[in-house]
Amino acid sequence: MSQFPSTKPLYYEDPYMKEFDARVLQITKHDDRFGIVLDRTAFYPTGGGQPADTGIIRGQNGEAKIVDVQASKSVITHVASEIVGKIEQAEQVRGVIDWNRRFTLMRNHTAAHLMAEAIRKATGTTMEIIGSGLDVDKARLDLAHEGSLGPQLPEIERVANALVRENRPVEIKMMSRAEAEKHVERFHESLKTLPPQVQNVRIVEIKDWHACACGGTHVKSTGEIGAVKILRRMSKGKGVERIEFVAV
Repeated sequence: MSQFPSTKPLYYEDPYMKEFDARVLQITKHDDRFGIVLDRTAFYPTGGGQPADTGIIRGQNGEAKIVDVQASKSVITHVASEIVGKIEQAEQVRGVIDWNRRFTLMRNHTAAHLMAEAIRKATGTTMEIIGSGLDVDKARLDLAHEGSLGPQLPEIERVANALVRENRPVEIKMMSRAEAEKHVERFHESLKTLPPQVQNVRIVEIKDWHACACGGTHVKSTGEIGAVKILRRMSKGKGVERIEFVAV
């Protein structure tokens, strides 16, 4: 992919962008799938803990069904399960993302950030988050904690939804690594999992509630989450609790 310029990531300029125009730089076929490289895209690629967008890319004489999006360094490839008709290199096309899927992921992603601090506030402990996961039907947090969090789930959910109702703004900030390290420490987070070569850090902050390094897309304010519903808790081994939840 090194022969291509960096793909312009429109999802960072406006995470609410549902459609966009772009130019096709390359189309390749691998087995029964196609790879489409554009000069710009609003399709979010797998990364930052967030699954890829899906949708369609539409040309003058054809349409591609996008089922996955992958980033290799700064070049983004849209994986199509099929192309009906024909899409050609250098053609101007229209991209349309599956907005219901994206917005659900955004709500769940912001809910996960909110829950990280809600759990700490409700339990009165600054427990470490040692793993997380995100999908359209649920999100999860794995926490370093001895004993069951089961009895505290109602209070965790209450604290989380009180914060949702406050409709706090969600802010995106770019910081130097040193500045970011100090900033997230205030919210019981760290940059220890961030590769050392990353010196310009994207911070997502729920205003005065929680902040951490994150490359995903988020809603503008906590009110857009709707509500947080805890689905279940489970033990993932000695000293590790998992909580699964969803924005509803």
